Formats: sequence, structure tokens, C-alpha cells
Amino acid sequence: MSENLIFWLTVAAGIMLVLLLALTIKSKMVPGTEAPGTKAVRRPKIKKPLLTADEVVSQRFMPTKFREGYAQDQVDELLERIVLELRRLQEENERLQLRMANPRSEPVSATDPVLSPEQVVLHKFKPTKLRDGYAQDEVDDFLDKVVLDLRLWASENDRLREQITGNVSL
Repeated sequence: MSENLIFWLTVAAGIMLVLLLALTIKSKMVPGTEAPGTKAVRRPKIKKPLLTADEVVSQRFMPTKFREGYAQDQVDELLERIVLELRRLQEENERLQLRMANPRSEPVSATDPVLSPEQVVLHKFKPTKLRDGYAQDEVDDFLDKVVLDLRLWASENDRLREQITGNVSL
């Protein structure tokens, strides 16, 4: 009886694996590579709000004491630089939006970044063991979001700048 149950559980697991694989492959299909005679379905772009400087300021991480964490002062210093960069990008975005609404307004010059997404990716923290630190997984997950949103802010500003100059690529 138990051999029969194991057999059917194995069959069910195999079917679920095949279905999961099929769904994964389908979701990764490149638009424009559809079979002849089929029509591509366009999904609307969902515009999610980007991370703001205020959200970074209010971000809190789980403290660690007797397990490995990241040195709090180093994480805090990086977060301060991230806040400065997000404020720069947000202010630039606001000026570009104003320029879009009123083409006769003052031109918006690009300013130098305080911190690039690549610098965030490459940043290393000293690990802590017996002193206060921040939970590594939480910090890493948050920094992944920061990197993505820094790139999205910069991309959005580039898009606005292209629209203003008339070099729109659709």
C-alpha cells in the first residue's frame, strides 16, 4: 500500500514540475517571437511608485547582537548617501516635469550623481558578531530595492530629458 502511495505522490510531483516549468517558459517568452498567425497580447505597464528619500530615512533594520550582522555605522553612512542621491534625482525629476509643462521655463541641467547603483552593489560592510549590527538579509534586500529604484529614477529622468529635447524613442 505504501509503495502505491509513493508512486502516486511521485507522479503528482512530476506533473506539478512540468506545469511549473511550462508556466516559467511561457512567462519568459520574448514579445515578437509568437507563432505565425497568433497575436501578441500587450500587457499594460504598471507604474509603481519609486522609493523616495523619506522612505530611506524612515527605514529600520532588525538589530543583531549575538549573531553576525553588518556594522550599523557603515550601513547608516551608506543610507545617508542614498538619501542624498534620491533627493537629487527627485528634485531633477520635478524640474524636468515643470519643464515639460512649461517649455519656456529654465532649462534643466544634469547634475553629477552622489552615488551610482553600481557603487551600492559593490559596497561591502564589516561583519559584526558580538556587538550591535543590522540583520544582513534585511539590509541586502533593501539595498536590492534601492539599486533597482535608483536605476528607475535615472531612467525616468533620461526619458523626460529626451521628450523635452524632442529625441523621443518609443
